[in-house]
Amino acid sequence: MKFTIANDSGATTSTWMSEAVPCFAAVIPADAHADVCVVGAGIAGLSVALTLIQDGFDVLVVDQGPIGGGQTARTSAHLASALDDRFYMLEKRFGKRGAKLAAGSHASAIDAIETTARTFGIDCDFRRVDGYLFGPSKHARKELSREREAARRAGLLVDDVDRAPLPFDSGPCLRFANQAQFHPLAYVRGLADAVIAGGGRIVNGVHVVKIAGGAQVEIETQDGRKIHAGAAVDTTDTAISSRFNLPTREAAYRSYVVAFDVAPGYVPHGLYWDTEDPYHYIRVAPGDNGREVLLVGGEDHRVGQGDPEQAFPKLVAWTEQRFPRTGEIVAQWSGQIMEPVDGLAYIGALPREKNVFVATGDSGNGLTHGAIAGLLIPALIQDQEHPWAELYAPKRSRLRAALTFAKEAVSSNLPYRDWLASGEVSSVKQIMPDSGATVRHGVHVLAVYRDEAGACHTKSARCPHMSGVVRWNAVEKTWDCPCHGSRFDALGRVLNGPAAMDLADAPTPVEKPVPMLPVDAFPLKPA
Repeated sequence: MKFTIANDSGATTSTWMSEAVPCFAAVIPADAHADVCVVGAGIAGLSVALTLIQDGFDVLVVDQGPIGGGQTARTSAHLASALDDRFYMLEKRFGKRGAKLAAGSHASAIDAIETTARTFGIDCDFRRVDGYLFGPSKHARKELSREREAARRAGLLVDDVDRAPLPFDSGPCLRFANQAQFHPLAYVRGLADAVIAGGGRIVNGVHVVKIAGGAQVEIETQDGRKIHAGAAVDTTDTAISSRFNLPTREAAYRSYVVAFDVAPGYVPHGLYWDTEDPYHYIRVAPGDNGREVLLVGGEDHRVGQGDPEQAFPKLVAWTEQRFPRTGEIVAQWSGQIMEPVDGLAYIGALPREKNVFVATGDSGNGLTHGAIAGLLIPALIQDQEHPWAELYAPKRSRLRAALTFAKEAVSSNLPYRDWLASGEVSSVKQIMPDSGATVRHGVHVLAVYRDEAGACHTKSARCPHMSGVVRWNAVEKTWDCPCHGSRFDALGRVLNGPAAMDLADAPTPVEKPVPMLPVDAFPLKPA
């Protein structure tokens, strides 16, 4: 066992990534077997694994990166039963009973995290706090009134207050009791330790490319090895086990967070959200040397379709206007949010793939959805009935939110026009060091990254998932697919699904550039 810093190879790092987490290096044998194989070692995968181990299962967890190295490390770590998707909307889509089940499941998830941290002695700064939903406009006040009544019907403790305890006048808001916050990587580090102590196996550095259901599930890795298991659980954020069904029923967004040094007590610990568009979310975390860190997030946009370089300046300007006593910026990062069309995650059996289970569609509440997966999926694997099963079932109808589905489908399909465009630049001469851009080469579109030494690295710009054209993300130094949210590092290695494979090599007759050659040596025309 060795220790590493959790990072998914993005250029930005969160405040949580200073946490040392275990990396379990091992070689999976060619005939590897397990009762259950969990793909993904974030909060969802490790929560599922720990419950199954406590139920007596032989569990193998695999991940291409370190523990918590994906989106678990890139949240603001709100733990909320006051959901981002309003309860009056959930009532409309799932009925009053469904909204009540949703509220109860997230409240139970927070309880489960608290209990697990206490049981296993996980020091993760868990703290119960109030949550505040505010909005200064008259329209927002009508929304707050609707949400208050719906949330109460769903069983939450919520009341009206004149303003949130913030340094600026938030206006009237709703206060939700029994919310929480914690350090996500410290928590998943503790989960990993508990999994190993219970007899489970974790192997990092394993890139899974295919999960095939059956009486015995087959999990194929990039190096050709195969793992066989009685069941597989896909917790890869975007469910690489579902090529078409689930990716077309959820939309990938990037969300941004800026962390500021502040004096202790400047902002009371709590969870804060506004109703603006784009919306903002706020919380405070422990800092260094007795200081605290103010986290301000928002400026969400579809993956590959917004302007990442504008997100941080906008968040800084918004914060400085409302929090005049903030200190220096200590971190800034972005993370991926999967928005299901009807507002609730897909947690359960994957349709048409026997013994394959998934957890995806975090909808801004990925940490509690991950804990819900740890409570629900083990019961389903054991053929037990569960009151949340129907609510989160991946097979549920998309017609509950037909208009949202249609809107997101348009946003997913319009970027295919990039196949007819000229590329982000007309020549590789325009690409600066440590930057990338797409370049058209005849019928092909290339993804060209120039490294800091000036050498060009060229891949096909075709996303291997459903053939969208990737776009360069200058903030994270990644290639992002604007169709369904797959992401790749600067050299084309896959970071986020639904793509399971890396970007392909540049198609012939393109000649690959030789490192350190001058820019003019890179051919733009076929030989």
